[in-house]
Amino acid sequence: MYENEHCTTVLFNTPEDQARAVPQLDQDYFQTGPGCFHGSVQQFHLGGDAFAYRERLNVPVLQEGATKKGWRLFAIPMLATSTSTLAGRAIDARAMIGHLAGGREFLGQTAGTSDHIGIVLCDSLFEVYADYLGGSRSLSWSGQHLLEIRQLALRRASQGIGQCIRAAEENPVALEFEQARKALRDDLLEYLFCLLIDAEPPRRQPDVTRYTYTDIVNRSRQYLLATPNEPTGVLELSRRLRVSRRTLQTAFLEVAGVTPHVYLRAIRLSSVRRLLLQNSVERLGIRDAAARWGFVHMGKFAAEYRTMFGYLPSDTARPASA
Repeated sequence: MYENEHCTTVLFNTPEDQARAVPQLDQDYFQTGPGCFHGSVQQFHLGGDAFAYRERLNVPVLQEGATKKGWRLFAIPMLATSTSTLAGRAIDARAMIGHLAGGREFLGQTAGTSDHIGIVLCDSLFEVYADYLGGSRSLSWSGQHLLEIRQLALRRASQGIGQCIRAAEENPVALEFEQARKALRDDLLEYLFCLLIDAEPPRRQPDVTRYTYTDIVNRSRQYLLATPNEPTGVLELSRRLRVSRRTLQTAFLEVAGVTPHVYLRAIRLSSVRRLLLQNSVERLGIRDAAARWGFVHMGKFAAEYRTMFGYLPSDTARPASA
């Protein structure tokens, strides 16, 4: 595979590593569904003020973080059947794109295979192009995480943007020439800002019920991660959050697509794997890492770990000892 400083493709076997692939994002990934993780990020450096990438994931992942200040990101879904959520709202991949302004936190959840193209712009470049939209202060969607687009316009734009990226994938050597990089940059920005002419804040009233469910899931995850020494079961969590067991169950099924028991166990397993990935064998044993997150029965833990990630804890890539 040919690569150069302007076009790279990186394959990942852990979501934790993939989360750090886009330099303008400070984010973490937690795998929340079973399967041997396979992900990739193709990056296209278009100058100091613009960057494009294509990211693929094959398993459900919780994504949380923030765009770095001075940058903003537009995410265009490449799969019309996407069932992801962003900021508590389901993404209609046929009529919505993501918008992450610099410095603003975000929380997303993919429910399966995910594929999107991201176009990242520095604020000064965005301001220049926003003049063609009437100026950035006139944009009704500037504070929104999701933008609604007419389906036909989004289909045309996503096809055009996809063709641009595929052409760069097939001929990366061309990007060694400044003229080619500029042409790719101009084409992507043309498609993007033509698309933004039709952008609107979500017209539908916020789904208060779904926001409530999202808040329950977020608080559950935050409590679990904040108290690793106090493994929490579903009934205990229901009591802590002061919601009924039925409400907790419905919230997780609506937002994450799995029961609270499955989701919380996935977070705990991901947290064990993160410990193993960060510590050498000499520094931290598997048994101790598992115990820190409430796993006592090692045989059962190993089986669940393999079901979740596709390999045993002992096969996890560990750093070399210092």
